[in-house]
Amino acid sequence: MNSSIKQEWFTAFELEGMGDLPNKATNITRRATKENWEKRQVQGKKGIAYEYHYSSLPLDVQRQLGFEQGQEVQKAPVSETLNENVLMIDSFSSINVSAGFGSFNEGVTKPDEQTPYSASLLRKLGVNPKYAAVFWADGISMRPTIDDGDQMLVDLKRKEIKGDKIYLVQNGASVWVKRVKIRWDGVELISDNREEYPPIILSKDEAENLQVIGQLVHLGKNMI
Repeated sequence: MNSSIKQEWFTAFELEGMGDLPNKATNITRRATKENWEKRQVQGKKGIAYEYHYSSLPLDVQRQLGFEQGQEVQKAPVSETLNENVLMIDSFSSINVSAGFGSFNEGVTKPDEQTPYSASLLRKLGVNPKYAAVFWADGISMRPTIDDGDQMLVDLKRKEIKGDKIYLVQNGASVWVKRVKIRWDGVELISDNREEYPPIILSKDEAENLQVIGQLVHLGKNMI
């Protein structure tokens, strides 16, 4: 590929199945996070849309895309990558929400990366970016509302259980995304996919260890 070809940034969807990359965009995103691939916000998109520079990709993927090893392409200025309308939110891709692995302590657990979100969207949601965090759903217990791999924006200030809202909660080493119902004899954690996932009932004693991480306020969903 010569310098006259402009495309040097690729979304996770465009990279699905290339080389040894996963066949699912959400898994590519997680690998990109762990390996700290260079990324930027997709111009014209809001919230969660970002793409990766070819130079961060595995060499076999670079070759498949037509780049020769060591080839350099002039990059767009940083000012075009992120602008004042985008805010970066701490993201925790290593915490598998609903899978029962990982733990989260606000202000203690270090983020894996930061994810761009529209400043106007955060204002509309009434979310202070200093007290927001991004997680990814693992599993289908909250279908059809939340699907496997969906990106979840959580307001860490909203810990009071209200109505039928959805919350991230932690009990020991397990982190779940559930609807929460306070009962006289304990707490009920409710999945939307009730046919396959019955409610989790915690006694009063068990509920003493239950921590509300925050309220789910926005979902980023894959459309393919």
